Amino acid sequence: MNLKNICCFFVMALFFYACYDDKGNYDYREINEITVEGIEASYARDVDDSLRIYPVLKGTMYEDTSRFTYRWEAAGRKLAETYNLEIQVDMVPGERSCRFVVKDKETEVEKYHRFTLNVSSSTAGDLITVLSKYQGRAELSYLRLDKPSNWAINYFMDRYEAPLGVEPKQLRILYAEASRCQPFVNAYGRMMVLADNRVSLLDKSTLMQDTLNPYLTGEAYTGLASYPPPDIEGYESQYLVEEGISIWRGNPYGASFQQMTYFAEISGGTLYTAVLAPSIWTPSYSYKSKSPHKGVLSAFGFWDGMNPTADSPTLINMGYSCGDLILFDKTYGRFVYGSAYGGVKEIKKADFKYFEGYNLLWGSATNMADDACVAVLNDGDNCRLVLFKTGKEEENEKNTTKKWVADIAAGNLIKSTTKFYCMKYTNYMFFVTDGSLYLYNLLDIQSGMAPNARNLVAKLTDLGYDATAVITDICVSRTEKTLLLGVSRYGNDTEAAGEEAKGDLLYFDLNSSTLGVQYNEGKSYKGISGIPVDVEIKYQTHWRDGMFKGELKDNI
Repeated sequence: MNLKNICCFFVMALFFYACYDDKGNYDYREINEITVEGIEASYARDVDDSLRIYPVLKGTMYEDTSRFTYRWEAAGRKLAETYNLEIQVDMVPGERSCRFVVKDKETEVEKYHRFTLNVSSSTAGDLITVLSKYQGRAELSYLRLDKPSNWAINYFMDRYEAPLGVEPKQLRILYAEASRCQPFVNAYGRMMVLADNRVSLLDKSTLMQDTLNPYLTGEAYTGLASYPPPDIEGYESQYLVEEGISIWRGNPYGASFQQMTYFAEISGGTLYTAVLAPSIWTPSYSYKSKSPHKGVLSAFGFWDGMNPTADSPTLINMGYSCGDLILFDKTYGRFVYGSAYGGVKEIKKADFKYFEGYNLLWGSATNMADDACVAVLNDGDNCRLVLFKTGKEEENEKNTTKKWVADIAAGNLIKSTTKFYCMKYTNYMFFVTDGSLYLYNLLDIQSGMAPNARNLVAKLTDLGYDATAVITDICVSRTEKTLLLGVSRYGNDTEAAGEEAKGDLLYFDLNSSTLGVQYNEGKSYKGISGIPVDVEIKYQTHWRDGMFKGELKDNI
């Protein structure tokens, strides 16, 4: 017998021995096989919409839901560990692969049920937006206005894993839509957030920070300048002037809207400007325009025109005649004025008073003749109200200038922390100080009558707040039918520490004709932000006064 045969003999012997030794006593264990029903193959939701899924478990042996653990996942991120899924979709837009994981507690066998979630932008429409200070950082909250919605509260850091900054100052929304005018705007417009002397550029439709141009820089204002090299040393954002929409036309031949808008900011005590235009016009830019007196410009500016542009036989204009840009040289206490195309002009001493030691706190165009304006100057909490208009120079009547009309001490109701709104079609302005809302007739400046207790409209203590609550901002809708107040319940906590959001939004119905104001508790919200810094209504489309051919466009 050769070696190969010997090996085969031993293998066969071991096989028969093993079979003989096996008594046939197997311990079989039946598995509870699970199926999941009630989950669709795919779901489509907007950002911050609700997603509710109620699955149904069926098992071959048992289906008692207490005998399992549960986990919902989206793109590897754990959403919940509950049987039913009830969440707010706080995710950036995009499609995600999701799964529902069911684990048997006894056998530790897992069952996976897969589905997809397609998240779209919830911000491509009208919103109430709030920039606030929360837990020592800048934060954003918003509420959709196109359908019943929940607030997205202090969402930015959690959603994008990066802060907007530490010291929030200002929100600005630009309605121009022209990709050729990047980074100021893109095809969908812009929302800008000023924090830490830096402007974050957000897409107006998604509120996501621009990936290519996350911040506005001084280079954006240099345009085609190449030689000599543009001098933008020291650029840092101090104040963003309200967008001046000069032209907004509907073309009867089917083209999309065309816009020309003026944008300006104060940086390092100088003026930077951009004229943003569609393809039929050429954008223009200017940078570092200085006061003619060589002083430092206050970190505030405003357009002195508020006159709606007229329709033509073929075009519908939805813009304003913006007038001049009013500025203030705080080094020498002198008003100056500029243009969207750059440059700052002097106002002769014969035409205007000096205000040495003051700073420009706020100002606005009014509905009065000759592009009359109101401005508030301050030296700490010592404030003055100034009324002036456009006129002819005393020395040379061929030259247009700004002419002083009247000024008075503002009294003790207006402080450095006061916020203002000037009505478009009446001689009144609203302002908020501490916990109270006031309404003031601008003609009283000429009468020498400062704001006083008779101007009180509402106070927080009458609305159930204690004395530590303060109004931090005011916003009025473009129809002037709605007035919003940002309220802080943080007291002395200037960093808004802690998890609880104590920033509120109060809603008032406003009658622009009678100037009546009525608190609307049903539309007001508590705990929607940190300390409100800037409350704005982000309209997706500009309709000037919220009307188009007699049709109301606002849904606030």
